[in-house]
Amino acid sequence: MLCQLWVFMIRSFAAAILLSCFTISTSAQTQPAPGGTAPSAAPAAKKAAPKTKTGAKRSAPAESGPCQIGIISAIGDKFAVQKVGLTVFGNELTEVPIDAWSLDDLVVARVRAATSGVHVRKIAYAKGAFEPYYRPPTRLLRNDDEELTAVVRQIAASSNCARYFVFTTYAAQLQGTNQSLPGIGVLHHGSGPLSNTSLFANFVVRVFDGQSFAIAKRPSADLGAILAGSFGRLGQDPLTKLEAADFPAAPADAVASSTLRDHTRALLAARLDKAVAAYLKQE
Repeated sequence: MLCQLWVFMIRSFAAAILLSCFTISTSAQTQPAPGGTAPSAAPAAKKAAPKTKTGAKRSAPAESGPCQIGIISAIGDKFAVQKVGLTVFGNELTEVPIDAWSLDDLVVARVRAATSGVHVRKIAYAKGAFEPYYRPPTRLLRNDDEELTAVVRQIAASSNCARYFVFTTYAAQLQGTNQSLPGIGVLHHGSGPLSNTSLFANFVVRVFDGQSFAIAKRPSADLGAILAGSFGRLGQDPLTKLEAADFPAAPADAVASSTLRDHTRALLAARLDKAVAAYLKQE
């Protein structure tokens, strides 16, 4: 009997030890570390949504299709601010950059408006490409058409247009003087109450064959406009007239003048429409 009691006590003691060990192990796994918080189940990881590039620039659609007319315009980078006085001491000429006025883009827009349904492409060229034409080496005899053709061939080498409308400026002579008016600009002529302020836009368009680069015959209307500009008939065109106050106090002020910019664009658009229409009419 005593032996059985002893065996029972040993078994009970062993069971107690096992139960105590299990409790300690369970407590160690669930009880938080001192000073910490109980760990929580980690949420299921979510797949990150792809980021949208809201700031990405959209590229302009590329021009496609066969090019029927390529536009090469070299008239809109400079604006002449000119004074012609009663004597040589009153003569001043300064050319200022006006790239911000986008006159060459206006040329393209007017040609497109005049040739609805025709694929017109603006032909880009490197800065200074027209320097050999506008500022050629000094020589006894000069052939403008040959020099311009060489420039156009280089610019249009890989454009493959059926023909090219090329716009360049020239210097027209001011009537009654030995002074010339270069390209596009504003003129203050005379002195005192007899003076006047006018815009001028002296440019010419030539049409080149896209394969041979032969220059098309110039229409009589276009030639007449050039001759009129050469004699400086500024007062006969209402689009050229300005108030004396519109003449810039300093040449650099011309760039920021909305009056000069808007009036120049209007004058140029009117002259472009006539010049382009003259070429299209003779086709």
